[in-house]
Amino acid sequence: FMEGIARSQSIQFIGIDNLTNDGFTSIVRALGSLSQLEELTVWGHNNIGPDGWSELRTLLESGVCKLQQLRLSGNYYIGDPGVGILSNRLRGIGSSLKVLALRSNFIGNSRLLAVVEALANCSSLEKLDLSKNDFSYAEAGLGSLSDWLQRDEVNLKSLHLQYCRINDEGLRVVAQGVANHCEELDLNENRTFTATGLSY
Repeated sequence: FMEGIARSQSIQFIGIDNLTNDGFTSIVRALGSLSQLEELTVWGHNNIGPDGWSELRTLLESGVCKLQQLRLSGNYYIGDPGVGILSNRLRGIGSSLKVLALRSNFIGNSRLLAVVEALANCSSLEKLDLSKNDFSYAEAGLGSLSDWLQRDEVNLKSLHLQYCRINDEGLRVVAQGVANHCEELDLNENRTFTATGLSY
């Protein structure tokens, strides 16, 4: 199966879920020859460790794939190494990336700061989904995200922050960032802000 994938030159989308570290590593290695790959989706309850993230870094560094959509969701063991690897590689593929989804990856304040720093090179990004990450103590990270959103070269149209436990201060800084840019802002199920936050 993996050999067949590796030989294909027509595959544009790969979707995989519920992977072990070894399974993810094997699949990513097979993707290294897919020059037409535009969308990679990894979702579900994945147990991907440092080896797997390092393999993804190698793939993204190779420049073989010009990904337009990257979705990594439900990676509960991503950890700081995984976020660091991902953030560094976003700098390399940012020019082609249009959709980035990092749902349910245990991204808190420090990891959000790292992701936003990497977004500086994602000038083509149109949709960013950070839902189901706990930003209840992430005012600094959300502030950094807001600053990025206000940059002239940013063309983000859709921002999803569902189930992120955003408080009033976090909502205030997000509102500043999206005021003149985003066409769609999804804040569903953030039950941690009050009427004061909604007044922003």
